[in-house]
Amino acid sequence: MKSMKTKFFVLAALITTLAACASSPDDAGSEKSYGPADATKVEYDSEQLRMKNSEAVAELVRRKIKQAQDIQSKQEDDDDQGTVAEPEALEKLRDGLRIILARPDQEGARATVFARLRSELQDLGSFEEVLNELAQEGIGALKDDSLAVRLQATYVLILENLMAEIRPDLAKNKKLRSIVEDIRDARIEISSEVKNRQRLRTMTNPVSPSETAKRILPKS
Repeated sequence: MKSMKTKFFVLAALITTLAACASSPDDAGSEKSYGPADATKVEYDSEQLRMKNSEAVAELVRRKIKQAQDIQSKQEDDDDQGTVAEPEALEKLRDGLRIILARPDQEGARATVFARLRSELQDLGSFEEVLNELAQEGIGALKDDSLAVRLQATYVLILENLMAEIRPDLAKNKKLRSIVEDIRDARIEISSEVKNRQRLRTMTNPVSPSETAKRILPKS
């Protein structure tokens, strides 16, 4: 009997210790969204954006542009360098790109909103830089096998739409062509889970962004 009581108390102590570790102060207040995909910075996945009309999505992007403008307006021009892009302003514009590129272009409204973001970024001399960072983010996300399926599907669409928007400039813009070459060379593979999800929702068979990049790159 004494042996049984000892075992019971040892087991109870072990359970208490495990519970304390699971709710340690280091985890207090943290918000879990997509696990390893937290670093992807996706605010709205493609399914969420599909449920919004083009005007609502355009308004989300306009808010990002306004935030970027407000941040940039507080920056003083450098006499030698002129206008210097504020990193926070660029981040807001990158957020806007994620939103508009993650949405299926059901009404053909993407080009207008993308052009507005492009103009803002070009004014700051950062269009190619920010687009490259977003492309690298997408490549990294799609190389993460543990990424949530809905986020994998979102990044496939982001990369596909990004390439569709810059395709007309590939022959003359080396920096943009380099972005597409990176997507091609990444040899992205789409998981069966993403393929099944897309077939159910869009009745289409998703293609690897790397295959799309290979197809649209100008022949040398």
